[in-house]
Amino acid sequence: EAQLCGFLWRKRWLGQWAKQLFIIREHVLLGFRCATDPHPLLEMDLRGCRVIYQAKHGKKMPHALKVLGRVGETLVIGFQSRQQGEGW
Repeated sequence: EAQLCGFLWRKRWLGQWAKQLFIIREHVLLGFRCATDPHPLLEMDLRGCRVIYQAKHGKKMPHALKVLGRVGETLVIGFQSRQQGEGW
């Protein structure tokens, strides 16, 4: 059972953004290309992670959360509003 679920923007190579389905289940963030994918593209253990909020005025994605994992993993998730980012 998911604790949090939604389609969000993930920052890809060379600054491109891709819309993906993200689910938080227990202490793991799962990322799927689409809702019908049986297996996640991304699995990130959120225990011990640091989350940094970034506001970028005038950019395509004005709000972002940068998730820094314990083993050097970095994930940037974009939002259209600060309220949506705070919910995540």
